Amino acid sequence: MTFENRLAAAHRELADKGVQMLNYNPPIIWLLRKAGLTIRPPHYEHFLVNVLALGLPIGAIWGLLMWCFGWQDEVTSAFALRQSLLFGIGVGLLMAIFFLVRRKQLKLTPWDALPQSTRRSQQRWQPK
Repeated sequence: MTFENRLAAAHRELADKGVQMLNYNPPIIWLLRKAGLTIRPPHYEHFLVNVLALGLPIGAIWGLLMWCFGWQDEVTSAFALRQSLLFGIGVGLLMAIFFLVRRKQLKLTPWDALPQSTRRSQQRWQPK
């Protein structure tokens, strides 16, 4: 099936399980999809992709703001880049761990089984 069909099925499943829309379709992921990338909802994405997609943009934005409002005259650019990268990776790790734990709590259907799932596979992935 196409990516759009799986994305719609994933959004439907997450909404049915009570997940807020901003949680399964965060603004950063939405913007990356608008830029042409085919990124799954964070609950279905691989751990490393979540670390990079959720951490690096935040680290870049945070580093730019810190540079403009405080670091410009106080620290070297190498220090600012290192701190921004560490901050981004830290935030990305926290978010990726959150989505990994949440995926296990909700017992979500695997991404590859979403649109063409059968009744048997649907029962297998439902909570007991």
